[in-house]
Amino acid sequence: MDTNRYQELFKKIIKSRFGIDVKFETIENGLTRIRNGAALSYKDLELIANEKLWPFKKYWMWPCQKQIKNELKATAGKLIEPVPIKNQEAREKELIRCLLAIFRNLSLVSIVLRFVWPEYYAIYSRPNLWILRIERGPSDVEEYMNYIRVMRMLKTTFRVERTADVDIIVWAIAKNSKEHKEFIKLLADQLYENLTPQDLIDSLSDDPLRIAQIYYKKSDHKTSGFWASRAFEIYLNNEFDRIAGRGRSDMNKGDLKNIIDQLCEHREYYDCRHFLHSLRKLRNRAIHPDLLFYEADAKSLIEGTMKFKQKIKNAFG
Repeated sequence: MDTNRYQELFKKIIKSRFGIDVKFETIENGLTRIRNGAALSYKDLELIANEKLWPFKKYWMWPCQKQIKNELKATAGKLIEPVPIKNQEAREKELIRCLLAIFRNLSLVSIVLRFVWPEYYAIYSRPNLWILRIERGPSDVEEYMNYIRVMRMLKTTFRVERTADVDIIVWAIAKNSKEHKEFIKLLADQLYENLTPQDLIDSLSDDPLRIAQIYYKKSDHKTSGFWASRAFEIYLNNEFDRIAGRGRSDMNKGDLKNIIDQLCEHREYYDCRHFLHSLRKLRNRAIHPDLLFYEADAKSLIEGTMKFKQKIKNAFG
């Protein structure tokens, strides 16, 4: 995906709606001392809320200064490199709990984290939750952890270094319906567990083998076998039409056994009879509701169908 296009789209949306040129860098630079161990002050919160830099006040408001001034002192030393070791979640969770005790609002906590450490954090927002289909957590802490795990995973996809940049891109897509279809297809490939079965089918209807691989990873082997069977049937019928049916438009293909037998009469498939019939038998077990179909069966059907697909591809150079 064109990362720069979405970052520019984000700026245009904010400009058109609020008349503001976003200047996140000004806020980030102003909070450097927090990264070095200083406690948050109310002046820091006012910097974050500066309506000349971004439309914070259109969506949120800080608790009044009298309520939290003393509590902010508890943040001293808490925001120094919060993610020093990969997968060290205990320290992150404690930090989130500390900030929740002060702000009593998950979005406000996420805003503080995003501007102090844009490398690691993103703003918790409903548009992003909606388009990413992120599972809600049993607590605010777990919910935000679920959210940033997904955001961090998408850094590689979008080829950006900071989680906060993923936040910008996803928000821009969420706000522009024309971009949804392409993004859902990306999720189907990258974060398929976040999508419903219908989302997967809609996004990958032209690639049943990919759907089979996704359900195999989900450990739903019967469904995986069904989609691998669908892919096998498509490749087999197309290859029959290309080779065995060539110049014989009146030929009745019949069932899959007959198709394979006729296909294997041609030189290109002399040595494939046993291989193709083994896939056919796996396919029959996969689509029959009363027959058992195991993980090993799904794996064999997927790998065999991929091998068959590659043979067809090689035939075309």
